[in-house]
Amino acid sequence: MIKNLILLCLCIGTIIAKSQTLTDSLRKNVFKVNILPPLLSSINEISYERMVKPNLSITAGFGTNMRSDQSDFQLISNTDLRFFNTEIQNRYLLVEVRRYIDFSECNTPFGFYIGGFTRLRNINYSADAEFGNRIANINSKIDLEYRALNFGILLGYQIHLKNNLHFDFEFGGVGYSPNWVRFNSSTTLGSDELSRLSDALKQNFGIGGNYKDIELNSTSLEYNFWNWTVRYGVSIGYNF
Repeated sequence: MIKNLILLCLCIGTIIAKSQTLTDSLRKNVFKVNILPPLLSSINEISYERMVKPNLSITAGFGTNMRSDQSDFQLISNTDLRFFNTEIQNRYLLVEVRRYIDFSECNTPFGFYIGGFTRLRNINYSADAEFGNRIANINSKIDLEYRALNFGILLGYQIHLKNNLHFDFEFGGVGYSPNWVRFNSSTTLGSDELSRLSDALKQNFGIGGNYKDIELNSTSLEYNFWNWTVRYGVSIGYNF
């Protein structure tokens, strides 16, 4: 009788273990919120990860600033150039492919991973600009559009807890990015005003372009440049 009871308990335990393993293997999705960008910047990011094959997943994400007057991108104001009545839209789309480094096949995203990412960012900035000088103040409406296409490699580690919570630590993603900046002014700016605007842009983007070389009758410009980018993040998610 005791032997039969022990055997029955072993059978029940085996069935429960297999059912739990099967349940975990079916949890291929993770919905995550990146908690690091709101602490360091004004961007909020959410993402969705899906296992498409054992040890292989794809991720799609979206980031934006919640308030139109707050963004990582802010043109610097000083006594010679002041920006006010600013409106900013800072948004980006993110796609990742991750390969989890594991000796056995896993269908739930956890552990060390290496992958590639692509991020398309678009910033629209509109503000009233006041150029101060000794003779008179020049007021103009400034519109800027900044676009960047980041792509590169990504490293990280994701923790899977028993309550189906996930912690995703992105150690860093080093990438290269082509960038475009479009500038438009409602009034014609002289070389002095364009020089001040050029200095303001350099403080935000590190742009090496010399805006004061624009024709004096010009009120618009498109400038292209390349730079290195770094991705980072700490996300909390739910596995389902």
